[in-house]
Amino acid sequence: MNFARWDVLLVLLAAVPVGLLFGVLPGLGGLVALSVLLPLVYGMEPIVGLAFLLASYAVVSTGGSVTAILLGIPGSPSNAATIIDGYVLSRRGRAGYALGAALSSSALGGLIGAVVLFALLPVVRPVVMSFGSPETFFLALLGISYLAMLGGGSPIKGLAAGALGLFLGTFGYQSTTGVPRFWMDIDYLLDGFRLIPLALGMFAIPEIVDLMSGRSIAARRPDGRPMEITHKQVWLGARASVVRKWVLIRSSVLGVFLGLIPGVGSETAPFVTYGAAKQASKRPYQFGKGSIEGVIGPEGSNNAKDGGALVPTLAFGVPGSSAMVLLIGGFLLLGLQPGPKFLQDHMDMAYGLAFVLVGANLIGSLVLLLLAKHLAKITLLPGHMLAPILLTLVVVGAYSTNNNFTDVLFVFIFGAVGIGMKAYGFSRPALLLGFVLAPLLETYLYISLNTYGNWFFLRPICLVLALFIVGGAVMAGIKSHKEHKELKAEKALKQQEGSNS
Repeated sequence: MNFARWDVLLVLLAAVPVGLLFGVLPGLGGLVALSVLLPLVYGMEPIVGLAFLLASYAVVSTGGSVTAILLGIPGSPSNAATIIDGYVLSRRGRAGYALGAALSSSALGGLIGAVVLFALLPVVRPVVMSFGSPETFFLALLGISYLAMLGGGSPIKGLAAGALGLFLGTFGYQSTTGVPRFWMDIDYLLDGFRLIPLALGMFAIPEIVDLMSGRSIAARRPDGRPMEITHKQVWLGARASVVRKWVLIRSSVLGVFLGLIPGVGSETAPFVTYGAAKQASKRPYQFGKGSIEGVIGPEGSNNAKDGGALVPTLAFGVPGSSAMVLLIGGFLLLGLQPGPKFLQDHMDMAYGLAFVLVGANLIGSLVLLLLAKHLAKITLLPGHMLAPILLTLVVVGAYSTNNNFTDVLFVFIFGAVGIGMKAYGFSRPALLLGFVLAPLLETYLYISLNTYGNWFFLRPICLVLALFIVGGAVMAGIKSHKEHKELKAEKALKQQEGSNS
């Protein structure tokens, strides 16, 4: 196994604390972590670079549970469901109990997710070997449509962002004909926009601006008293997740299968598993009032979903979650293209990534369990102190990739675009996914038309994938209509209350 090497193990040990830091500090999360760390893998050996990126990302939600419980602020979006009961327990002086349950559930959920990934890879391999260029083209379309339409927010805005990403991906030399496009006599654009400046600008800059504008990550309990955490509380919480093993197993398995659906499971899984835990509980009335099952449920799925999300990412080259878009960027930087050919040529590397998930989750949870007594102090770092450090990392990372100041300039240009998209509710992951998949879509469409003719989409698997795309659009339309109806009813109720008063 290529991953059982001393340099890979050292990178794993170095990556885990970095990922935990991005998780513990609220508002950063996996997307920002990967966008900031992506330039660091440039020039690394592929197995070392992938181990670093995946290990860093795998533990972000583990670290995010800390601030979700202690401060009521999700360290990453996927930790939002943990706040419902975790923060209530913290307010009652049982922060250590909630942390122990959350961290042990994250570790065991990540282990279950890796086991499922390990089991699915041999089954997926013969299936993906039947995929040709037409099927790969439709898979790429499926990934963009699902992330844009089902990943949260307005489906129209999501599709618009994906289309903008596709457009940005067409700048520079065309991959099949070699004809330069949209380069406007600027030599830099002959090779198109670079992935790292785009990713850093879209995800890191908006968060840094938020921190600079006064958003604080420092907080105490509402009554002003400092957090008190004991090792005994942490141990009892860890024991609780084992005692309630069926809540953990059910949440983890559900998280894995939600992670398998491209663009859906990343932030949806914890809320779905929270609801499932409440529905199956003998004491559903305790949920929202400090139920430990309400912590175990979402945290059990938080790391398990990553194992599921890796399956479509590795097997089809279609990211299973928003963050997997950046992981695919890491593959491309390291000279690899995830998809059917990747499993054919690098199955040992795919298995190695499953082991990285296991190792990172176990190490990350163990580190936080041992440091649990001191975790409250970590969250006292002021946001205005963190912002310059992150900005320095962004500038150095962007410049060091190609030693080109133009890359740094485009970081800030894309940063302005990212700030605008965030303010108006456009999906930044959809834009990035469109940008990453644009060359793939163009190349496989060209090959499909030349090999199979204009009716290439009538192949059986293509028709099935087209049905999934249409189904996703219908689901998104129903979801959008329901949300609009609820919003309209809420406004009408407020107006009625105002007139009555």
